[in-house]
Amino acid sequence: MLSFQDKVFFYLCISFATFKTVYSINCYQCSGTDSNNPFQCNEFLETDVDLQPTDCATIHNAQYCIKHVGRFEGLAIECYQCNSSSSMECGDGLMNLDGGILKPTPCDHVYNALYCIKLTGGISTKRFCSSLDLGNYCNYVQQPGDKLEYRTCIFTCGSDGCNAATNLSFSVLPLILLFAATYFMYKF
Repeated sequence: MLSFQDKVFFYLCISFATFKTVYSINCYQCSGTDSNNPFQCNEFLETDVDLQPTDCATIHNAQYCIKHVGRFEGLAIECYQCNSSSSMECGDGLMNLDGGILKPTPCDHVYNALYCIKLTGGISTKRFCSSLDLGNYCNYVQQPGDKLEYRTCIFTCGSDGCNAATNLSFSVLPLILLFAATYFMYKF
């Protein structure tokens, strides 16, 4: 009869004999926008590149290599991000003076950011990134203790830098119509 230690040793030997070594897949891992190696990851991997497939063991249950083909890689939307309570330049009146101090910045810190938001209310303005479409609307709000109500608006847009200050635009057509109407009133 086998001793307890012999039985344990026997079961360990059997267990190790049944284990198989498992290897993960190897994939080419590169980026076409890598400025250090700009031609290593083109659409057709030629034989003259020194790119080698790397082990994907760090990716749990990796079963496939994926080849992303396209002209551009997706980048986060860029929005103006500021609050007029801490930065005077954030207000509509001062934002575009002297070429603008504020510039749109990437919204990488907001998961799945697709929208730029401009929130105005009372005497303050806030510009930020959002993953949600908050809509476009205005409401009149009166806070407890306030004598007057003030207008607050939310503007949502989906392109880079679209939550900037509104630009005053000058249209010539109403001016021409005004002069024409004045001319005809005094002529006839």
